[in-house]
Amino acid sequence: MALVGTTNEQKIWNYLKAQGLSDCGVAGLMGNLYAESGLISTNLQNSYEKKLGYTDETYTAAVDSGSYTNFIKDSAGYGLAQWTYWSRKQGLLEYARAAGKSVGDLEAQLGYLLKELSSYGLLAALKSATSVKEASDLILLKFEKPASMNSIATQTQRAGYGQTYYDKYAKEGSGATMGAKITTGKQLAEAALNVAKNYKTLYVMGCFGAPMTTANKKRYTQNHAYNRNAARTAMIQAASEDTFGFDCVCLIKGLLWGWSGDKSKSYGGATYASNGVPDIGADTMITKCSGVSTDFSKIEVGEVVWMSGHIGIYIGDGLAVECTPKWDNCVQVTACNCSKSGYNRRNWTKHGKLPYITYEAGATTATPKPTAPTVTPTAPTTAVSERKATGVAKSFDKTLAGTYTVTAKSGLHIRNVAGSKTGSMAVLPYGTKVQNYGYYTDVNGVKWLYIQVTYQGVKYTGFSSGEFLAKQ
Repeated sequence: MALVGTTNEQKIWNYLKAQGLSDCGVAGLMGNLYAESGLISTNLQNSYEKKLGYTDETYTAAVDSGSYTNFIKDSAGYGLAQWTYWSRKQGLLEYARAAGKSVGDLEAQLGYLLKELSSYGLLAALKSATSVKEASDLILLKFEKPASMNSIATQTQRAGYGQTYYDKYAKEGSGATMGAKITTGKQLAEAALNVAKNYKTLYVMGCFGAPMTTANKKRYTQNHAYNRNAARTAMIQAASEDTFGFDCVCLIKGLLWGWSGDKSKSYGGATYASNGVPDIGADTMITKCSGVSTDFSKIEVGEVVWMSGHIGIYIGDGLAVECTPKWDNCVQVTACNCSKSGYNRRNWTKHGKLPYITYEAGATTATPKPTAPTVTPTAPTTAVSERKATGVAKSFDKTLAGTYTVTAKSGLHIRNVAGSKTGSMAVLPYGTKVQNYGYYTDVNGVKWLYIQVTYQGVKYTGFSSGEFLAKQ
């Protein structure tokens, strides 16, 4: 099956859910995989990189090409589960080769992981698990079995990782399987929340979920006068290829047309005008709805909310998801006709039920936090607002993870992309404590740590130079 999602954690969550694991089972398993590899399928055990003279990438390539022949017996941990014992590494290699894929391929490793879990007699327990802690301990003690497995600290830490995944994907409803046909208002609301929380998006007029590839950038900078504006064109051209374009009504249509977040598809997996949903604008869509009202006291989850020229999706608890160039310039969660801490407010005029899906009175979807949780060993900090870098960390080293203090007397920039010549999101004062979870990007021999910090009421996630950060 094709992996669904834009990040490894999304792909892993969606894959394991599709295989029938419970939310708690997936979370407990993922917490352990994160502790082992950072969810990086090409991860070579750090202590063996220098010993063998390989990086994650060169080791994987050498194994795939056959130029390195000691993969099975070298005792180096590798992959999602840090497979180490020779027979398990042999099984992984044979499984990947039989599938015609790299030994570091994420989908191949997930398939092999499930095969092992079944042979260990653990898969059924993960499908019925009702506790993240129990699922985490099961994997820790009966599958991974590290030297510290009986340590309360290790058990607590791994369960904590798993709980954060649970909070992010199960509690918030953002684990919706993207691409499946949406038939209910609740499903539409959950899918919209998933996009807002877990995908990189950009407001692009007339776009219903296309990834911003070179070809699509050319198309959408020419398709509409709005996008031909110099400022908008520059934004589109600057977007990374894992950014998906939407406008307000195209978000709704794209989801109902089967958008799955597939970067390899021209429209992210959506099929134009499918599932009985026509290509219509926002002002026409509200006229197709039933139960249209200006009274928002009894609005149901999954209804559309409308004002002249603009439309969104109500997700419950006084919140809506909309795609707008205002505020964050993307798909975002906003307060619906009310004031809520941490959210921008939109005063909509009407709401109504779409004719393409059904609604269940009293249905609820999980309430998102003002800031999206990040994988950490402890509960994430609540902030008034959030700013997250568009750049992506390119490397992972478990030994880097920890709390750091800013040592630059004049303050330290937290930047949008690794490197001193990139945009600054804020300047952190001397002595500020920040958190790193092992991710970084090397720029000219300097490790730019991918850090997280709450400063002046804003939760920042971005890059700062490791030269001016002291580990505690």
